[in-house]
Amino acid sequence: MKEEILKLAGRHLEEATALRHELHKIPEIAGKEFKTSALLRKRLEALPLKVLDPFLETDVVALLNDSRPGCNVTLRADIDALPVTEENTSDHVSTHPGMMHACGHDGHMAMLYGAARILCDLRDRLPGSVRILFQPGEEVAALAKPLIEAGAVDVPKMDFCAALHGWPNVKYNCISTRTGAVMAAAGFFYLTVTGRGGHGSMPSKALNPINVIARIVDALRKECPGEGVCTVCHIDGGSNTNIIPATAKIEGTVRFLKDGVGREIETVFRSVVERICKEEGATWELDYTVTYPVTASSAEGAELAKAVTEKYFGNGRFVPMKESSMSSEDFSYFLRKSSGVFCHLGLGKHTALHNSRFEFDDKVLETGMIFLAGIAADYLTAHNR
Repeated sequence: MKEEILKLAGRHLEEATALRHELHKIPEIAGKEFKTSALLRKRLEALPLKVLDPFLETDVVALLNDSRPGCNVTLRADIDALPVTEENTSDHVSTHPGMMHACGHDGHMAMLYGAARILCDLRDRLPGSVRILFQPGEEVAALAKPLIEAGAVDVPKMDFCAALHGWPNVKYNCISTRTGAVMAAAGFFYLTVTGRGGHGSMPSKALNPINVIARIVDALRKECPGEGVCTVCHIDGGSNTNIIPATAKIEGTVRFLKDGVGREIETVFRSVVERICKEEGATWELDYTVTYPVTASSAEGAELAKAVTEKYFGNGRFVPMKESSMSSEDFSYFLRKSSGVFCHLGLGKHTALHNSRFEFDDKVLETGMIFLAGIAADYLTAHNR
């Protein structure tokens, strides 16, 4: 099937590239991807796929060979954009002010659509089913969790899942992953400390929550486990140069690669806050949530990714991932549901993700199409004999 997949990728590349440009023009933030999902749904409905009704509002899920017995492979692409004003000057720049595809999700969608086109052409030779899943709200909202809870991967049951993310500073046009943690878990905290307001000239008659917050920030920096990350990213307190406020707030993120480290970070965090607030006589309220679990590829998934890469592209195109990224991904929820793999597609020396000048590189689209189609075809062939 290798030669057919390579040939079909070349045939469908122009259409996939044009689709990426269309999608790049209409970026929409998490949970609001109405134009994006409508365009994707229209394209998929023209193919020999069973396009399902939305499980949330803006997801697009389609099944290839939905009634065929055998295993199911689920291929996923994220579809949301970021609240960033684009500074590029191409003929397909964002037409939505203040929003752009600064994380390459337009490329992810185009690659998955291209893979779907390839697999549809090969449908009679696939011994099982493929789920094509365009997922909303990867950024911040982590809508993979409610999408899965709504039953999006239940019928047929997902046996294997795969996703691909364009990644700067990975060897150009190469595939990279590893067994275990590929991306970190991410949590977010929102802490409010309440003291007693007063006049700036009489601090002894007040209880300044900013002083309490300062102690907490310093203690977190010193006491949080070294295997994780605990970063205060926003401080808010006070409104004037001579008024001691009644409250002060901090917000930030925690990152970790092992669930045990995550539990330790939370324990230390709560202990620090409770201890210092008690010593200072302040009260506190904390919202602490781990939104994204660790994104961990199974051993089976990592081995399949390597085998598919070398089979379709030759030696040297698979790059073993040496270190996990401390960025996060809600594909982690899929990987907790079944065996699977999350891979980086190398963009080489490229503008950083989440940058106002980022644009997905069209020249790697064909690689992504072939890889995703190859993952599905090779897994189904190996598991449905």
